[in-house]
Amino acid sequence: MRRLWLVLGLCGLLSDAHAGARAAPAQVPLAPFITPAQLKATLASHKGRVVVLHLWATWCEPCLKELPLLAKLAREASSRGIDVLAVSLDDPTERGAVLVGRVLLAKTGNPQWSPILKVDRSEDFVADLDPGWEGEIPAFFAYDREGHLRRTLIGNISRGDFERLVRDLVPPEKP
Repeated sequence: MRRLWLVLGLCGLLSDAHAGARAAPAQVPLAPFITPAQLKATLASHKGRVVVLHLWATWCEPCLKELPLLAKLAREASSRGIDVLAVSLDDPTERGAVLVGRVLLAKTGNPQWSPILKVDRSEDFVADLDPGWEGEIPAFFAYDREGHLRRTLIGNISRGDFERLVRDLVPPEKP
């Protein structure tokens, strides 16, 4: 009898462990997707404000390192009339959305801070965004209040680089 209880208890433990393995942990929200047309509409909706478009990807190590700084700069710059729009160039699939969501949660605290670009022909998108850009990332594009591209920065960004990117596009801060 003792052996039966031992076997039944062991089966119960294994069953509980197996059920726990099947139960999914709390799901991180997926990163959203954005098409080039939606991105253009989003940029246009920010007229009257300076916009810094940031293109990045999870496979880009410099991009990952600067995400926390960019999230902080985005929060700080908003009160100055500057909007930072980050867009991921990761694989526009559900798997990519899971990965980007996890990275964003870890680096910015918001898994939906940056949508993933869903584009059919990346070379057309690159040429349309900035004909001088060859597709390198991280990439930053600064638009003035009327929505015109004024500056491009390719590579890592620091606080000083960010300030140089937006200088003279917004009124100086008052002391």
